[in-house]
Amino acid sequence: MTTTLGFIGLGVMGEAMCRNVARKSGAAVVAFDQRAEPLAALARDGVAGASSAADVAARAEIVFMCLPGEPQVRAVGLGPDGLVARVRSGHTVVDMSTTPVALARDLSQAFAARGADFADAPVARTAQAAKDGTLSIMVGGDSAVFERLKPYLACMGSEITHCGPVGAGQAVKLMNNMVVAQTVVALAEALAVARASGAVDPRVLFETLTKG
Repeated sequence: MTTTLGFIGLGVMGEAMCRNVARKSGAAVVAFDQRAEPLAALARDGVAGASSAADVAARAEIVFMCLPGEPQVRAVGLGPDGLVARVRSGHTVVDMSTTPVALARDLSQAFAARGADFADAPVARTAQAAKDGTLSIMVGGDSAVFERLKPYLACMGSEITHCGPVGAGQAVKLMNNMVVAQTVVALAEALAVARASGAVDPRVLFETLTKG
């Protein structure tokens, strides 16, 4: 039987990610978003529209979520009309949003009680990387689940890293964000020093730093 993939959340990142899965995976894809526009655009790539997140769960064996944050993921995953009420034994839910480690563990426990698997797989890089299918994807989950998901994740990313058990993907993403933030601060300080010195053109400094 051919696997059907589900995708919930078609924002700036999610729409492009869903499109790449539809074009590259060879699987049937069903998707849901509160807005009609991305669903209409994805229909040209063969993506079927669903009436709700629960409808996606009823029609797909593997469901990906790419949502703004914890409140949305908690509602879609654990709400009374959410995925936990519809998933069945043998199904897998993947949260590609950036959310707390504790939520990943809550989701895993709730889905396990229904006989379903869970993995957290937050993404890094830009909207252009989402379009190009070159995201960095950090995965937390069981090794067997990771291997099952990897071919589909590879449709969306060029770097797929198994970081450890459930929650590890979110933990690594948080640390990645910390490093990026500190790098931005360091660059800002370096440019300020360059301006203050009066001897270095900040543009020259920036161009030099980008070369490594």
